Amino acid sequence: MTVRSLAGRRGASALLALGVLVVGLSGCSGRPGAAAVVDGSEISVAELQDATSDLAPYLQNVSQSSVLMVLVAAPVFDKAASAAGVGVSTQEAEDLLDQAAQAAVDAGTVPARTDPFSDAAIEVARFTLLQQNIQGLANGQEVTAQITDELANLDAQINPRYGEADFATGAITPTSYPWLVTQPATPAAG
Repeated sequence: MTVRSLAGRRGASALLALGVLVVGLSGCSGRPGAAAVVDGSEISVAELQDATSDLAPYLQNVSQSSVLMVLVAAPVFDKAASAAGVGVSTQEAEDLLDQAAQAAVDAGTVPARTDPFSDAAIEVARFTLLQQNIQGLANGQEVTAQITDELANLDAQINPRYGEADFATGAITPTSYPWLVTQPATPAAG
């Protein structure tokens, strides 16, 4: 009986340790299903996947990390563009996506789209238009500098699955794990 109790305690301890590890590695600030949490607002993995799937047939180099970076930064761009009088409506973004989809259909690269674009895909299109509008401003460089400052102060927690936000480069870079060592390439036999 003593052996069984000791084995049960060890099993329970191992199970508890495994549970702590899973919770620790599962994502953003204890929010299951979050790709990122930005200033308290969640960007879900589902939203990210929907946007990436929606946009991939129409845009080049679409990846979850690039879409996630846009979704993280979009509210800052929206606020700055609106303050400068060059905001973009949801309808304008939907029109841009519809035009891109129609162009792809006309080129024969994809079949006609029957489903509406996801809200997150529309937000990516809005970001594109916002960015263009800001660049077209006479004081565009000044507005961009303000955006850069605001992004640097953003409370953005990216799920380690996607990497770490690097606002200096405008990218999400893969997370490096010091315990993983890459092997040097072996010379080809020759």
